[in-house]
Amino acid sequence: MLGGVRLKVSFTHERSCFAYISPKYSSNNEQSQCIQVLYKEKQLLLWVVFNTNTPEGYISCNPLHCKLLGLEEGAEVFVSPYGDVKVLDELYIDTDSPDDQEILEHNADVLQLRILDQVRLVVANQKSVVWVSTSLPIIFVPKQTGLLVNHSRIVVKIDAFNNFHARRDTMDTLPQENKKYTNIGVINQGLLRPYLNVPKKLVLRALPIYSDAKNIKNLIHPYTVFIHEDLIGDSYKEWTVILATMQNIPSIIQNDNDNEVNLIDLCVEIVPVDNVVFRSLSHEVYNRNIPTVLIPKSLNTIINIENGTKIIFTIVGDSAEQPDHIDIITYSDKPQSEMEVIERFKKCVVENTHYGKKFLINDDMVKQNTHISNGFLKFKLKPEKLKYTMLNSESFRHCSVSAKCLKDTDFEAPKLTLTTLEYDDRNYCRSIKCMQGLVENVLDHVYFEIHREASFRGASDIKSNVLVTGLSGRGKTSICHMVQKDLTLWSHILHCRSLKGRKDIPEVLAKAILMCQEHSPSVLICDDVDALVLPNVEGASPQDIAYYQRLAVSIKQLLQSCTGVCVLMTSLSMKSLHPVLREFGGKPLFTAHFDIPMLDQDERSELFKHLLNNKIREAFTVEDDDVIKMAMDTAGSSVRDILDYLNKKIFKAVKKKTRPETPRPRLVEDITKDSSRAKDFDIWGPLGGMDDVKQQLTECLFWPMMYPALFPSARCGVLLYGPPGAGKSHAGSCLARLPHALLAVKGPELLSKVIYSSSRADMQHPCILFFDEFDSLAPRRGHDSTGVTDRVVNQLLARLDGAEGGARGPVLVATSRPDLLDPALLRPGRIDRHVYCALPDANGRYEVLKTLSQEVTLNSDVDLRSLAERTEGFSPADLKSLLVTAQLGRLESQLVNSDNGRMESIVVSAEDMESALAETKPSLSPEQRAFYDAIYKRFRGEPLSSDQNAIAKQMFKQRVTLA
Repeated sequence: MLGGVRLKVSFTHERSCFAYISPKYSSNNEQSQCIQVLYKEKQLLLWVVFNTNTPEGYISCNPLHCKLLGLEEGAEVFVSPYGDVKVLDELYIDTDSPDDQEILEHNADVLQLRILDQVRLVVANQKSVVWVSTSLPIIFVPKQTGLLVNHSRIVVKIDAFNNFHARRDTMDTLPQENKKYTNIGVINQGLLRPYLNVPKKLVLRALPIYSDAKNIKNLIHPYTVFIHEDLIGDSYKEWTVILATMQNIPSIIQNDNDNEVNLIDLCVEIVPVDNVVFRSLSHEVYNRNIPTVLIPKSLNTIINIENGTKIIFTIVGDSAEQPDHIDIITYSDKPQSEMEVIERFKKCVVENTHYGKKFLINDDMVKQNTHISNGFLKFKLKPEKLKYTMLNSESFRHCSVSAKCLKDTDFEAPKLTLTTLEYDDRNYCRSIKCMQGLVENVLDHVYFEIHREASFRGASDIKSNVLVTGLSGRGKTSICHMVQKDLTLWSHILHCRSLKGRKDIPEVLAKAILMCQEHSPSVLICDDVDALVLPNVEGASPQDIAYYQRLAVSIKQLLQSCTGVCVLMTSLSMKSLHPVLREFGGKPLFTAHFDIPMLDQDERSELFKHLLNNKIREAFTVEDDDVIKMAMDTAGSSVRDILDYLNKKIFKAVKKKTRPETPRPRLVEDITKDSSRAKDFDIWGPLGGMDDVKQQLTECLFWPMMYPALFPSARCGVLLYGPPGAGKSHAGSCLARLPHALLAVKGPELLSKVIYSSSRADMQHPCILFFDEFDSLAPRRGHDSTGVTDRVVNQLLARLDGAEGGARGPVLVATSRPDLLDPALLRPGRIDRHVYCALPDANGRYEVLKTLSQEVTLNSDVDLRSLAERTEGFSPADLKSLLVTAQLGRLESQLVNSDNGRMESIVVSAEDMESALAETKPSLSPEQRAFYDAIYKRFRGEPLSSDQNAIAKQMFKQRVTLA
């Protein structure tokens, strides 16, 4: 800006006394500074903020503030820097109109809290404005010129002549001397007394408690609050009763909440408590820097105060003016007489006001008291200016009491919103050790951050936010709900996944933060925060990349700068966050990271016990060992998978319940009593023969899941190798019968960039990852001129080693050419278990034929044992082809001999098998079998014979892969 610049005035909707200009006019990259504005012989001083949203050549101000300063929209002004401004320790302000004076007196504490957000520079006799709510501006006139800082104190001038005699919140705390004043002396005393006897005011955070504390304090009326004795002061501890009026600070956020509470001068009795009582009532540690008032349940049912609401308490004394008449109005569905209500009211007052105690009532406040009426009631005090009073047995000698009994149809009961939870927390299982431990750790860190920031405000700019990660279905949202239920702080859950793709994400997030700051200290829970910004924008346009970068920076700045708010975030993993959000350089977004572990068998059993409630046990038969069986069946499953598993069980049991013979079916069916059902649960049923292969796969894949205590990790790598057609792919397909997910990937398809870049195994954990034709995916490195396959192998090595998350489940690969694989993949810790799938012998071929013949109808003259001995060199795939050929031959002959072309069944005879055997030959010749035997012996490190060496050299010269 240097010497100055000429700008045009424009209006902005910001509710503040700041002026906004473009950062282009900032000389030393300041964010704000004091300026001098010259307009029509006027010299004005303003505090300017450099804002990128303000166009060049303009200075933007609030329309109301411009009107007070005499500036018009479109007017040209000359703006120059101004630096000779002092800092004010105290600011004395006054108003022009009586209405503004009354508003200012009632909102003096709100003005002290919010003036720095809207005003930074004040000029003597230059009008300013502060918005205490969205629709209530206060216009005031400062008496000094200077800058306002955090320790600046606001002193409001009080009109002694209009307000002194009518105020009930001033106390005669100073001793009165018997002096006679002249008229001038009386006027001076009236002017000074409001300033010398200012009532003590406390701005406290409301914390509703779920008890009335009758076991700790003998309460006789509901208008009672608990405040720590350190906040009240020693001068009031000698009083028998401490009375105060309470008024809530209205919210500045516009919302459509019809139940918003607006308390104005409600009188309550303050009960001082010590550290022990405070902690027993609130379940949190007292912190002087977080001044808190405890609202009992009996009072909160009347005023309906939300947790975290800021309330102004004005101590008014230890006594109250006595009424002339009390009118009781009752609303009940049961008939009752007026005399009965009056007698019950007097009896209630007399019985509860022994030993100097008094009964506090407020005018026109609706409440419930079963000792007086069965429904709702309220009191009307006379004279009408009386807002509250305290009664005892002597009060009825000087005042009259009347009653009016109305029906409850003449009254609309107040709507109570004592909870803001969006869920029923009773549905969550809190007996799972890992989940409960995680919830306790998160709560401890949240409370530590709240107390640290309150006690050492301004000492550190780094916020200790919390990140909870876990795969889909692990229970991140449920943990957030359990944390929110256990918090004594005000909290708000923001479901970020519903904001995905919206253009107003920063605005929605800023509004949520503002809500939390109004109820500070508070907790903002951002569920699925990784859904706001994509972590990987490869292939996107430069405009999209720049947009997501700016969005990530904006989100990080908002979550880092929210004073008084601790942020709890959830995401799938650290990698699912945008790099800007997960970087630890400078000011990190979070300093605590918790990962949701996988449930073990005991924890799954505990979860099933919780889910199998009494209603399910009454409808179905649940044995003692059914829970253990279901826990074993769901090994490695997430909470969501367990719920789906149980729902399927219930659905099957409901279908059985419709049968008359099973009125109360068993939830977990016993498959040992049904041979047909047992076959469906036999994983290796479709795989004939290969007994050694099935045994080794069972040990490698299933034992870590069945006995997790004996195996430190569930991951393992298994290589199936053997001649083509030996059953490697079929063995992998049998694993699809498991309840776990099976990801079958062909080697060539993984070279596609879309499939390669996706982490499907991580998203569907637990799963078994099966790679078929692995030699085409991971060949030896150094033989590809493009380098594509080399990068694929490097990525596989990184995943198998755990450098990028690691394979957390079994990895099964199949190939007929293990010699073509990169040796680094076959080292210990990666794919270290090698299983050979050989061509079956005579007994093996018989088992294969017996398994395959279950799908084909054979005549009794077909001898499978003889057929197995005659098919030397046949692979399981060749035997399958043999049966299909025989079945097709029988079908062809039946179609030729049939007159109408119809047939009911196809029965394969021995003649058909002989014809098929004559047509079908082994797919591998003896030379090819010898070639593969040589490869496998060399792979296992066994010596080769001279004939095998000759055959191997001859086949290698052909440079052909027969897989």
